[in-house]
Amino acid sequence: MMELPVADWQDYVHRKWSQLSLDEKDKFSPGSDLQESFDACWSYFGQEEEEVLERLSRHLSVGKEPRAVLFYKEEGNKRFGRKQYTAAAVLYSKAISHGSPGTEEMAVCFANRSAALFHLGHFAACLEDIERAQENGYPERLQSKILQRQADCLQKLKQNDISSTKSHRTERKCVENHKQQELKGSPQLPNASSSVKLKVSTSKGRHLVACRDIGQGELLVSEEAYVSVLIPDRETVTKKDIWNVSITNCDLYCHHCLQTMMASLPCQHCSFARYCTSECMDQAWKCYHHVECSLGGRLLVLGVFCHTALRTVLLTGYQQVSTVLSHYTSEKYQPCAEDEKHPYPSDYKSLFSLLSHSEHQTGEHRFLCALTSAALCKQLNMSLLRSMGTPPPPGGSVSLQDESHEMKIVGSAILHHMLQLQCNAQAITVMHEEYKESATSLVESSKSSRLATALFPVLSLLNHSCDPNTTVSFQGRHAMVRASTAIREGEEVLHCYGPHKLRINLERRQKLLKDQYFFVCQCEACSQEQMLRDDTRCNFCCPKCHSSLKGDDVLHCVSDSCAHWLRRDDVLLRLQNLQCAMDKAQEQLQNDHIDEAIRRLMSCLSEGKEFLSHSHMLFGEIFDQLAQAEASKGNWAAAAGHLKKSIELVRQRYGPSSIELGHELFKLAQILFNGREVADALGIIMRARDILSMHYGPDNSMVQELEEMRTCLLELPGMTAV
Repeated sequence: MMELPVADWQDYVHRKWSQLSLDEKDKFSPGSDLQESFDACWSYFGQEEEEVLERLSRHLSVGKEPRAVLFYKEEGNKRFGRKQYTAAAVLYSKAISHGSPGTEEMAVCFANRSAALFHLGHFAACLEDIERAQENGYPERLQSKILQRQADCLQKLKQNDISSTKSHRTERKCVENHKQQELKGSPQLPNASSSVKLKVSTSKGRHLVACRDIGQGELLVSEEAYVSVLIPDRETVTKKDIWNVSITNCDLYCHHCLQTMMASLPCQHCSFARYCTSECMDQAWKCYHHVECSLGGRLLVLGVFCHTALRTVLLTGYQQVSTVLSHYTSEKYQPCAEDEKHPYPSDYKSLFSLLSHSEHQTGEHRFLCALTSAALCKQLNMSLLRSMGTPPPPGGSVSLQDESHEMKIVGSAILHHMLQLQCNAQAITVMHEEYKESATSLVESSKSSRLATALFPVLSLLNHSCDPNTTVSFQGRHAMVRASTAIREGEEVLHCYGPHKLRINLERRQKLLKDQYFFVCQCEACSQEQMLRDDTRCNFCCPKCHSSLKGDDVLHCVSDSCAHWLRRDDVLLRLQNLQCAMDKAQEQLQNDHIDEAIRRLMSCLSEGKEFLSHSHMLFGEIFDQLAQAEASKGNWAAAAGHLKKSIELVRQRYGPSSIELGHELFKLAQILFNGREVADALGIIMRARDILSMHYGPDNSMVQELEEMRTCLLELPGMTAV
């Protein structure tokens, strides 16, 4: 997990903890004071700890490396030659992140990236890169090539419509304005609809309830994150080779606003932080990055929770942090019934009041967070002392006078937020296309990905249910909560913290929630499953008569006329082998060995029918892959047939209004559109649009693509609006 520090630091802290006396460990007990815990670790942190962190962060340098410019440029040229333009653009961006302004190398990288962007159809971004290439001194001998590309870009934009030249920032502003108009705010909860209100009870704490009947798809909360930190890919972070050519979220999303980007602008001082526009870069530097940048790889070692806690303090500013922390430690603030009568904005005081449930956390975990906070503050202290001659620009920054006293206040606040994050961190997730750039990309293959860790004061008020009545989607740093079902007046508004009844069984859900959130779930879905434990979902069928198999270690056929039985371990091994065969087929698809992949997948289908129940979701994966393979050959009818079988499985498993069904219908709409099945395509487009709009809102990229497909089809001769 990227949230916690790297494993080597955790192991070191564990050994340190085991050496503490009982009196020392008592400073980290559930009832101990925040500042007492931090002060103890501030005094424990010495030369040995500094050397450990220095060793761990040595290979995580985020400084500029001139040799990397040539490496990434050449790798980008290779991908460009293979017509893998997305990968080429990303690799040119990596080269740019290591380059020095005003050099020929930087100018050439911008020019090369403009070529990739041109082939991807990002004409406005292409023009911007051409301009940057010129500003950095693009050589005279190559001018004819870049000027021709500039002319081609302008011609394409003129053909496509001048509106295409709008910047991403302008488009985002339009989207945000639309959301503000769509949501009729509550005076009590400025980021929530007037259809919900805040309630407080002993059993449920603070929670939201409907104050009128709410319709399916209605927007209930639209909140910008108080703080968000993009999650680095742990595999690439922990590799000793820092010159990694894989494409991660850090390459595709702005590190400040979290919007997608294809032509990033790097921080001028480090190679890690990248932004979609100069405005985002300037805003990040002003608010927090002028401090974070100097910490280098130390933040990667100490983990995302530590990084998020630091950024929270930097965004807030020392004065307000000190005031709220002082109030907290003197008053021991707890939510009370009076909170129902007062506004609850997305501000620092609201965020600070979110419960950390530290009484349930172990002393060792508190020690890990406290020593990690101290480690950060020691480095932060040195960074600030080194830069004292050049004060940072005004904004939410920490200004230290008496470094020992004020740093301990900062450290105590960071510790508090690290403890909070275990129960209150919200993962910002995105659905994005997998960048394989092979023939199979004719059918979009998307997956959900954890993009960032964030804190949302209002969203955090929602209690958990394994069968929630809301769905949460994200647009950059904004979270939108919509009703996934009709909610009656007086009914609680519920959110799923991750373990959903349709995706995870009862025992595992209960364990996950207990381990992370410290409660035993008693939602309606769990209560019903507890009463119906014998009626569990069957995943396997009898190889002889194809009736259901039930049991624990030994599976028995439920048919009275069949006495066949199998060991569960044998069936699970067979399932594992089937999954390996499917993985091999996926690899063949990615390498464009289509016919071999189809043969393997058909074999997998036959094998699965021998021992899996007809509703097993593995069949859905097989049908999905078959659809990709057939589409890559232009066999649209065959691809649609496979997808329809997958869709029926998804509908049975997740329901007729589920996100999962919406995504499958989106794929089918693409297939039917490409196959010129106009009437069927229009019907599927409408179904997919209605479901995805309900969950994601009308501004979602998939919804917009469906609208574009519908418009295109309706413009055909003889077509009328449906």
